[in-house]
Amino acid sequence: MKSTSRRAVAPASLAVQVLAVAIISRLGLAFLAWFSLRVFPRLDTYPAQLPDSFLPNHRMLDSWARWDAAHYVAIAGGGYGGDNPSPHGGVGFFPLFPLLMRGAVEVVGLSPTPAHLAMAGIVIANLCFLGVVPLAARLAAVRCGPAVGRDAALLLCVAPFGFFLNAAYSESLFLLLTLGAFLAADRGRWAVAGALAGLASGTRLVGLALLPALLLLAVRQRASGRDRFLLGALAPAGTLAYFAYTWWRFGSPLAYFDAQATWGGWEEHVRFYAELFALHPRSALTGDPRHLIILLNLATGIVYLALLPKLRRTVDPGVALFTALLVVVQFLFTWVSLGRYLLPAIGVYGAAAALLTQPRWSGWPRDAVLVGSTLLLALLTMLYGHGFWVV
Repeated sequence: MKSTSRRAVAPASLAVQVLAVAIISRLGLAFLAWFSLRVFPRLDTYPAQLPDSFLPNHRMLDSWARWDAAHYVAIAGGGYGGDNPSPHGGVGFFPLFPLLMRGAVEVVGLSPTPAHLAMAGIVIANLCFLGVVPLAARLAAVRCGPAVGRDAALLLCVAPFGFFLNAAYSESLFLLLTLGAFLAADRGRWAVAGALAGLASGTRLVGLALLPALLLLAVRQRASGRDRFLLGALAPAGTLAYFAYTWWRFGSPLAYFDAQATWGGWEEHVRFYAELFALHPRSALTGDPRHLIILLNLATGIVYLALLPKLRRTVDPGVALFTALLVVVQFLFTWVSLGRYLLPAIGVYGAAAALLTQPRWSGWPRDAVLVGSTLLLALLTMLYGHGFWVV
């Protein structure tokens, strides 16, 4: 009876409404990406950037496979190690997304060229995105009703760094698996939840945060000891399998962290910018324009942190725990790419939507948030498409 009443607050029409928003918003972004590249030439490739113009004759598509997409293409094309041009042979990137890219190309009978693999990455990301939006709406609607569900999906669609959900990156896949794991847990399907969490942990390292979150839900729902053991075994399986692979192939179970260190650690990604913004704010604003991207990342992180106290009243405890772990850990360890790394913090969208549906916020403040976020999303989409340092 419990699950029936929950389904009642998330009618099929809600999925249709939010899917319409998702499709319209992404058609608009695709047009902006095409138009900006049609009018202005893309930037030269940065010295530390792999060549990433895979579809130069198709500007609307080419702009969605920049920066890290080149690493996924390299892994999908030739695997880890060997001639892979990515640092440490590409082991700094988890395997599920490039495996799906290669699989998709093979299934449709295309040769695994960089262009075909980049196209596969874009298609997979966008298909996952179309699954993410209605599931995000449902997750929020279960606790707070359809109005909050709609706004949660809308906020996800217009998040400033939300264009990464449509680029050839693993963000959409990871978020789809995360949402699927929580919805399966809500129905008491612990084996499915554990399997999806395991796939998520084979997509991104932060998938490990699903383990304590799902175990908390299992305890609260009085799942059997067998189900809890199954969750504990399956949820981290993707990460453990990848670390075992790098141990067998490269002699180190921690090869992922060695590769990630190539791009810097806490000193470069947090301390440097903290000192820059605190001690030299003028230089931060008028010097290297890439500092503005970090400033926007930092502002995004602060907003997410500010919304954490509202999770208790708007999402299930497991979702709240996962969201809090992801936001706090990512904020403490890196401000580079922080806006992208926070996209899977799914509880924040429900918390923000619940806030914006309150009478004091539902008028012009809500409109200002949506318009401002949409403008930033459009700007960052065009910058990314031109190869600017929005990573």
